[in-house]
Amino acid sequence: MADATKTGKEFAPIVWEVERGKIREMAKAIGDPNPVYLEMEAAMKEGYRDIPAPPTFLTVPMMWSSSMPVLINDLKINFMMVLHGEEEYEFYREIYPGDTITGIPKVVSVEEKTSKTGGKMDMITVEILYKNQNDEKVAKARTLMVERK
Repeated sequence: MADATKTGKEFAPIVWEVERGKIREMAKAIGDPNPVYLEMEAAMKEGYRDIPAPPTFLTVPMMWSSSMPVLINDLKINFMMVLHGEEEYEFYREIYPGDTITGIPKVVSVEEKTSKTGGKMDMITVEILYKNQNDEKVAKARTLMVERK
């Protein structure tokens, strides 16, 4: 069972330098054919100043940083029993190559639920507010993890 006493706890910042190549890789990995995420000319034609990060790009810093394993360990979550529940993003500004974004992961809730079949599970919500190098809010990411028991 996830440690509900960790609700409200913040973890070490995730610092991520946004690279044009990583944006392209993400767009290709998710199968997004939109040239805005692949070609500078297409992005500028659509009014962007550079190739913007696609909406789900914020998955990259969280998964590639050491924050997720630390968070899972600290909450005493059995990773083998974790399902990805959902991902939600709220955007305030575009994220571009050359930006350095910093986010503070925070556990916002840990709740025990009962499934329709009577099984117990913990619902863990983690929120990360990302700011850019100018200390401007760029996005908020919310992740719901489900730990089956």
